[in-house]
Amino acid sequence: MVRAPTYDGKGMKRGAWSKEEDDKLRAYILRYGHWNWTQLPRFAGLSRSGKSCRLRWMNYLRPDIKHGNYTKEEEDTIIKTRQQHGNKFVLLFTFITCSMFS
Repeated sequence: MVRAPTYDGKGMKRGAWSKEEDDKLRAYILRYGHWNWTQLPRFAGLSRSGKSCRLRWMNYLRPDIKHGNYTKEEEDTIIKTRQQHGNKFVLLFTFITCSMFS
């Protein structure tokens, strides 16, 4: 069971995003782009802050984000890179993203 969203003093919604809100944000950005995160929620018909919309888009809703488990090739790349370079996460991330988008 999901908690009911709360509203802060300015009328901004806080808490978990609903599917309808995700759909509104996705549809608006795909149609018009993201030009001003502060004003975007008002034009998209959302009661969220601009920061909340930006984080939701960047971390969950962007079409180029890969959801799910690593493939066998990605996992092998991670293991091989870690053996060569240790726990240098910047290098690991660089090799992972290069292999995912090439």
